[in-house]
Amino acid sequence: MTNRKIELKRLFKNAIFVRLLAVGLIALAFFSANHNFLALKNVRNLLSDMVPYFTMGMGVTFVLLVGSIDLSIGAMASAATCVMAVYLPKIGGWAFVVTILMGLAGGAVNGFLVAKLKLPSFIATLGTMSVWSSVAYLVSGSQAVQIMKENWGYVNWMKTYVGNVSLAFLFCLLIWAVLYQIQRSTRFGKGCFAVGVNERAAQIAGVDAVKVKVTAFTMCGFFAALSGITVAAKLRGGLPTAGDAMTMLVIASVVLGGTSLEGGKGGLLSTLLGTMMISMIQNGLNMVGITSYYQDIVFGALIVAAVFISADRSDRRTLVK
Repeated sequence: MTNRKIELKRLFKNAIFVRLLAVGLIALAFFSANHNFLALKNVRNLLSDMVPYFTMGMGVTFVLLVGSIDLSIGAMASAATCVMAVYLPKIGGWAFVVTILMGLAGGAVNGFLVAKLKLPSFIATLGTMSVWSSVAYLVSGSQAVQIMKENWGYVNWMKTYVGNVSLAFLFCLLIWAVLYQIQRSTRFGKGCFAVGVNERAAQIAGVDAVKVKVTAFTMCGFFAALSGITVAAKLRGGLPTAGDAMTMLVIASVVLGGTSLEGGKGGLLSTLLGTMMISMIQNGLNMVGITSYYQDIVFGALIVAAVFISADRSDRRTLVK
């Protein structure tokens, strides 16, 4: 009996097990409220709706691992939707290349500001958030831009399914698997954890902290732009405010999954589970008729709770650098 108690205690101390249990309990709760929650059609829609958040969350994970934060992701995604909608009719498939390059450049600038100029990431990305928001409005002419039917061939992949699973979601899982190996097995991946735990010690150990941070932010910009592309494909258009609500939801997903805002703890498996939880909660709240205003309260409370649980209050380290 004592051994069983010890095993149970160990199990409940396992962060991944706790998150998996939470996913199950969330599904059970919303299924009890509305039996259609686990219907095949709704599960199919839920996985498809996860794609933009999951895509963006993969990039955010690396930034949080190094102990920083990126508040410009939502605005960058908004700009990406507008660039796609405006330039697809003009340059065709090259619009994808332009959008991705825009994301890479934006991420690299954030990395330079934080790693080289030593600006706090919160302040630096708050500033670039305003820049990207302005870019979105300027490119779109401050209005929604529709992707015309003759250009739907470029974006129909977002509405393509393999069986009952979105092709875009399967592609996300493939990218996630590659990144997971990068996080576990490469010098960069291990460097992210080292820098997040103690940047000075990591540098003494031979880790190029500047390079690691710039790479993390560049990846975050890439995935923010890629997320914007998925939103544009889903909406078949661009909207200068399309990504505004995504910033909070994505950071909530990553933190709720177990990646600490202090850095050095968590990872991509946590992000997958966290995104699943947030997407299920959002989908379930919609199904039971909770308005978006109340949903924002729920997600805000979840962020506070997740940070409280994961924060190390034994010292006085800066939470976000």
